[in-house]
Amino acid sequence: MYRVYTIGHSNLTQERLLGLLTQVQIELLVDVRSNPNSRWVPHANRKDLKKILESDGIHYLYLGNMLGGRPSDPDCYDFLTGKANYQAIQKKDYFKQGINQVVKRLKKYRVCIMCSEEDPTFCHRNLLVAMSLRQEGITVLHIRADGRIQTDEELWKEKTGVPANQYQLI
Repeated sequence: MYRVYTIGHSNLTQERLLGLLTQVQIELLVDVRSNPNSRWVPHANRKDLKKILESDGIHYLYLGNMLGGRPSDPDCYDFLTGKANYQAIQKKDYFKQGINQVVKRLKKYRVCIMCSEEDPTFCHRNLLVAMSLRQEGITVLHIRADGRIQTDEELWKEKTGVPANQYQLI
């Protein structure tokens, strides 16, 4: 049984981001941002992030070209709304190859998937990437900015307002 973590860099300081990753002993960070740059959080820019992580003993792998939520492929967007169509993306060979890359690395490393959004509820790392990993039987855990590690069930309960000790997902 494998597990994967997710995290959003949001506006976390470099120290906080590294602290959260080391807290759960992450060995490999997989960046799934389509555009791996941040105007507001310079340490989250691809080149800088790679150096920062590797200086702390964490490997970095960019897969945003395969697992990003805004692919360059026009077939991955809803014709009427212009929004990304996650079901269409999941069917693409490049996406499947990206998922296979993550699964392969889960056998060797403790992996965390990173995007920019702190809250995984509406982020493609959860709704697209982690969903595909769940379908492979992989457990998904979310590292939150406050240091909590949330299961899918806890995340769902938080967003629906269900008390933590009530109702269980089937």
